[in-house]
Amino acid sequence: MRTLPAWLAVLITLGCHPKEPVLSINPAQLIGNWTSRSISGSEKPYTRWTFESDYVYFVDDTLKKCQSVSNLSYYRYRLEEDNLVMRYEGITNGLVPIPDIRRRIIAITANEFVLDSPYQVLEKCP
Repeated sequence: MRTLPAWLAVLITLGCHPKEPVLSINPAQLIGNWTSRSISGSEKPYTRWTFESDYVYFVDDTLKKCQSVSNLSYYRYRLEEDNLVMRYEGITNGLVPIPDIRRRIIAITANEFVLDSPYQVLEKCP
């Protein structure tokens, strides 16, 4: 009986690791108002997010409240598998391009969703 060379066994083992499952996210799950602890490093401890069908607005706030956000700083968003990709659509001076923000969604329910890098838990407003 022949045995496999060690390098071939390692190669087969590495190739057989299951990939992390991709979440099934319906964009309609995001529509509405969400609150979270702020991760921006500002003096305001909370963040409010408002998702519409194509746009997301967010702002840091001193209080944890469930109000819609509408300001000049808004992003067009899309989902790429389990990644939330946001492109700035507000007013700029046009000299410096603003890169897309990519955040991986690691969990989502009807009441909260969790973003990775940096870790952030958003709670759905009633």
